[in-house]
Amino acid sequence: MIKSGRSPAAQRLLNTTAGMDPAWDAAIQRAGLLRVQDTHELFSAVETLSHMRPLRGDRLMIISNGAAPAALALDALWSRNGKLATLSEETCQKLRDALPGHVAISNPLDLRDDASSEHYIKTLDILLHSQDFDALMVIHSPSAAAPATESAQVLIEAVKHHPRSKYVSLLTNWCGEHSSQEARRLFSEAGLPTYRTPEGTITAFMHMVEYRRNQKQLRETPALPSNLTSNTAEAHLLLQQAIAEGATSLDTHEVQPILQAYGMNTLPTWIASDSTEAVHIAEQIGYPVALKLRSPDIPHKSEVQGVMLYLRTANEVQQAANAIFDRVKMAWPQARVHGLLVQSMANRAGAQELRVVVEHDPVFGPLIMLGEGGVEWRPEDQAVVALPPLNMNLARYLVIQGIKSKKIRARSALRPLDVAGLSQLLVQVSNLIVDCPEIQRLDIHPLLASGSEFTALDVTLDISPFEGDNESRLAVRPYPHQLEEWVELKNGERCLFRPILPEDEPQLQQFISRVTKEDLYYRYFSEINEFTHEDLANMTQIDYDREMAFVAVRRIDQTEEILGVTRAISDPDNIDAEFAVLVRSDLKG
Repeated sequence: MIKSGRSPAAQRLLNTTAGMDPAWDAAIQRAGLLRVQDTHELFSAVETLSHMRPLRGDRLMIISNGAAPAALALDALWSRNGKLATLSEETCQKLRDALPGHVAISNPLDLRDDASSEHYIKTLDILLHSQDFDALMVIHSPSAAAPATESAQVLIEAVKHHPRSKYVSLLTNWCGEHSSQEARRLFSEAGLPTYRTPEGTITAFMHMVEYRRNQKQLRETPALPSNLTSNTAEAHLLLQQAIAEGATSLDTHEVQPILQAYGMNTLPTWIASDSTEAVHIAEQIGYPVALKLRSPDIPHKSEVQGVMLYLRTANEVQQAANAIFDRVKMAWPQARVHGLLVQSMANRAGAQELRVVVEHDPVFGPLIMLGEGGVEWRPEDQAVVALPPLNMNLARYLVIQGIKSKKIRARSALRPLDVAGLSQLLVQVSNLIVDCPEIQRLDIHPLLASGSEFTALDVTLDISPFEGDNESRLAVRPYPHQLEEWVELKNGERCLFRPILPEDEPQLQQFISRVTKEDLYYRYFSEINEFTHEDLANMTQIDYDREMAFVAVRRIDQTEEILGVTRAISDPDNIDAEFAVLVRSDLKG
């Protein structure tokens, strides 16, 4: 997929609001698609996807008859976070025996500029018999020892007749615009991907890696988070009360019970109207403490040094409080001041400060952004972005994406970042945003990550009344909790009738194992030997819009088992639909 209108000038020309560019990346990745940046890359991706065999992994092996083009390929691979394959000792020894002594056995494998077509074929034969890589890139520079057309013909024949060629993804780069034109034509006729430059070949390989990663992400079975709690009714009540009182923005003290309703930790917070009250509170909770300005008119407290940390005595608290009030009067005389927040100092030893922000995009609605923050925070450059709703897998991918792109950096060797814990917190934030349409913006900054503990130190929440369809504001339709219903069976047993979940894949597989082959034949009108992971993922990961599936679930000792499944899939016109019902064979009648 290619999208124009990334620059402000292009948006004005198109007379459209394109939304945040990272939001498009998140949406395209969520759909399992591949994004390209220009038309050249678009046609290159089409060439790759139409000719190249699906990848088994992301390890690349490079063969070349020159160091310079191989170095260009390495630079391009490094810039896109690609991965080189590591050859086994057995493969290395076979290459040493087959190639001249001056050829260094490594990856990339530089056959030198005097390499003949025979050297290419020997190398190719040895590598095709190995399983040390997932894709093979062959580079050819113009050479008298191995003419371009002759080398291409020999390679095509070798690949055509090799017994393992169908298991290897092969990319070719025959350099030379005119001298290699016929060679590239032969590759195209043979159905082998071919490119003009090393960089273009690497781009094509990374297209396949990213496409495979996106498709794999779509089909992964999400983990079930532990201790995930939510009290939607309480959060709604608190938000409605605040809106009824005319509030449009809530600070840390006011947001605290809302976050706690969704299982998120915050530091206990007290409000002081003046320096005397701040001292009194500090004496009660114990030193050291932090003071933070409360003002809806000052967006960044740092502009008036509105945050004072590690205050250890009553005198320090009083002086800091008075200083904050004085600076506000000088810099923002018209600003409304609602006192000070007083907090116990969090243990920051070995901890890492993160930032989680939820903003509304004009195209995709709510976006969840994760980064390290800062006063001049630019989410386009300093954050990774995802669309709610999130499950544990999607949240984990977001965290790993942030680490790989260095938008989240390892700050402490003593307490490394708990990826699973941060993923669970992001799922909790996602649930809050999905359940509460009154929330317009959420900013947790800083979020203190200390081992497996995550504590929101400073939070801002913008709210407004909401009327309309909650689900229509989200780019991805959330799980329809409102369709869950308890029903009573003929034998008096109660079971839960609910939409299917991606996390139901193991239970669905167990359910199918208890359905007879005859019943499966009547359901699918063909003999079913075994359902693959991909089949089960397609059955459980649905859009709750054009496709809907309900399961009847019985709960026994904190575990669930599926008793039956009903499924409906509508036509594109949303008028006609197909449906099917399947009940466990031992429960029929």
